Amino acid sequence: MKLSIILETLAAARLPSVTSKQLKQLVGTAEGKAFANDLRWYAAGETRRREHLAAVVHALAPGVRRTVEQLGFRFDLSAIIAAAKLDGSAGIDTIKAANANPGNRARVVVYLQGAGLQLMSKGATAAPAPVAPVEPPYYSFKIFGASAALCIAEAITKADRRHTINIEGAVVLAGDSARKVFDWPNKIVVQLTVQEAYQVLALLENKTKSLRFDGHGREHDKSLQMEFQDSHYFFRLIQRGRAAISVPVRPVDAISMVSLLYKQLLLNEPHLRIDDIHSMVERMASMTCR
Repeated sequence: MKLSIILETLAAARLPSVTSKQLKQLVGTAEGKAFANDLRWYAAGETRRREHLAAVVHALAPGVRRTVEQLGFRFDLSAIIAAAKLDGSAGIDTIKAANANPGNRARVVVYLQGAGLQLMSKGATAAPAPVAPVEPPYYSFKIFGASAALCIAEAITKADRRHTINIEGAVVLAGDSARKVFDWPNKIVVQLTVQEAYQVLALLENKTKSLRFDGHGREHDKSLQMEFQDSHYFFRLIQRGRAAISVPVRPVDAISMVSLLYKQLLLNEPHLRIDDIHSMVERMASMTCR
């Protein structure tokens, strides 16, 4: 298949480009044949093939190989692709997160071992995480709407290492009601400050009606809007130059968010109890919602 056709198909699928050098790694392999087949089917309108295309494209990224080898593992493209197809973007994101902070490295080592990668030399051990507190296991859950979905994930702020949450949003690319495909590689991510986390908790406990946080992101071009609408909550993620992502959140889904917020806030203030956080949120809301 011509490189130009491959690049056109990947662009149509809103996936990163690949180089001829990267594609040479697939020549004569089962993964290469499957990739070509997925490209043809996607071009023919089978949009569900995008997930497999994304797994291959992201596995081919130079940074993935570099990270795997820096951690002391032999780079096995077949194993990485297989894991990425199984785990979706979460698997590749796990590998890429190795250099984000020291705590992530230990988690990536475990992930690579689980994917079946072998160490560089016999008897060697994987590169250890630097001496630093290891973060709690990465935890997240998704909330699905008709045209978009949210991923709520625990997080730690880079500046002051405070526990908080990320609110991520992705639009539906294709699929029926039984199996939708979401554009997670191009998600909009807003990380709450600790102060904002308290305010979101107030909203989800129905102590305030609406919130809006502006100026998020490296370019300060992201906003998060939330509103209590009696029977449900309504979340809206906005980034300049992109379509907004809107998702209604049912009360039953909000329970998991409330639980995670309490967990993260208590990690910041271990001398407090849940009742203390609850009282603080109630007092804050009574003072700001008059």
